[in-house]
Amino acid sequence: MRTKLIITGIIISAVFVSCKKVLDIEQKMNIPNEQAITSVKDLEAVLAGAYDGLQSGNVLGGNMVVYADLLADDVKVEESRLNYFGTYEIYNRRTTVQINALRGMWSDAYSTINRANNIIHVIDNNLLSGTEFDTKKSKLKGEALFIRAIVHFELVRFWAQAYDILMQGANTQMGIPYRTAPTLSGFDNLAMARHTVEEVYTKAINDLTEAESLLPDDRYLTKRGRANKMSAVAYLARVHLSKGDYANAKFYSQKIVDANNTGINGYGLNSDLQAVFKTSGSDNTSECIFQLINVSTDQSNAIVYSYNPSDNTLPLFKGSSAISKLYVKLNAVSFKDQRGSKYVSIYPAGDVLFNKKYLNSNPAYNVVVLRSAEQYLINAEASLMLGDTTQALFSYKKLKARAFGSYWADETNIVSLSDSIKIERRRELICEGDRYHTLKRLKQDLKPGVPWNDPASLFKIPQEEMSGNPLMIQNP
Repeated sequence: MRTKLIITGIIISAVFVSCKKVLDIEQKMNIPNEQAITSVKDLEAVLAGAYDGLQSGNVLGGNMVVYADLLADDVKVEESRLNYFGTYEIYNRRTTVQINALRGMWSDAYSTINRANNIIHVIDNNLLSGTEFDTKKSKLKGEALFIRAIVHFELVRFWAQAYDILMQGANTQMGIPYRTAPTLSGFDNLAMARHTVEEVYTKAINDLTEAESLLPDDRYLTKRGRANKMSAVAYLARVHLSKGDYANAKFYSQKIVDANNTGINGYGLNSDLQAVFKTSGSDNTSECIFQLINVSTDQSNAIVYSYNPSDNTLPLFKGSSAISKLYVKLNAVSFKDQRGSKYVSIYPAGDVLFNKKYLNSNPAYNVVVLRSAEQYLINAEASLMLGDTTQALFSYKKLKARAFGSYWADETNIVSLSDSIKIERRRELICEGDRYHTLKRLKQDLKPGVPWNDPASLFKIPQEEMSGNPLMIQNP
């Protein structure tokens, strides 16, 4: 006999409540926005909902990229495009518990996590049975673990101080609640204290490691909108680099680097630098490892609205003096680096920055979450830190050769290789939300006069969470 599991549709986003709203929210929990999981088809529908949560403009489909750029030094802001109780406060590091944009990020992220937890709960407790369930459960659980891990990891990077690589195993600063039990009804499992940053990283790594063991090694281009084994591998490389575990960062990134062909099952770099950002739906390129699928009827790529608005207004961002000089230098005849014209366009008269990775204000573009270029950068940095200059040079030169094309001439200086790799990271990952997290990891100022550990840069826990979770402690 099949067991019914009621999946609460409103979940976390609606149940972190203030006391005066408890009755209203409880009534909302009982409206017909629930789904009974009685089959594998139902389980797959909940997983589709988890991917939809990832795709949200409040999560990896937009604000987790855009807000990271607001907090770092790559770009300046067109102040007329800032909105109060949102991007204005984020940019000026004055967030409060009532910033709607951050309330949405927090609630949508935890709603996505809860959907993943529901899937894991059904599978771990064998609430379904049958041949189809036995055949598919490992893959479904692997995908759910992947989603749970990456959302927690991205959240902790905004709501907590960075992992201090000099304090391996002892990062006791407050992180976020790492939720592994689903909210099945009412307010169960919602009262939870913040785990430490160390604990969040450990749990995310454990989830990703288990996901890697469960997911199939299905690398075909048409399948990269769903997590597979190499998606987990690439995220493990990212997480381990963030915590300064260079041995594991190299180990996992090496798996991507070694699969560097450009066939239908490889992860080689595209010769066209823009190609990986110009796909829609099931379209793909070898450089993509994992992306959020978008189609014209969906149009959920929220990143493009900040960089290339369709309403004839200015983009949110302008080129900072540092990045302008960097790319002006790249555009010089003597450099011939394609990234100076393929990734950004700076209009000097108005100091306007156009992100050419997502051009033409087309929200039907897929959102690239993981690509092999980042893995080469991880591999180069981690290899160098471990003393493997041969491998570091290999990965570094791969990116340089792609960027310069036929103009490539090897001018690598071993003495300055560490700085060169960091510069390449900045040039390659511009407007992908990486700079903020890299500066914190390297303990470098976020902006002139703003230290890497500036507490004002941390987002405030939303009021609903503070009121509804008696164990929650606010950021300073």
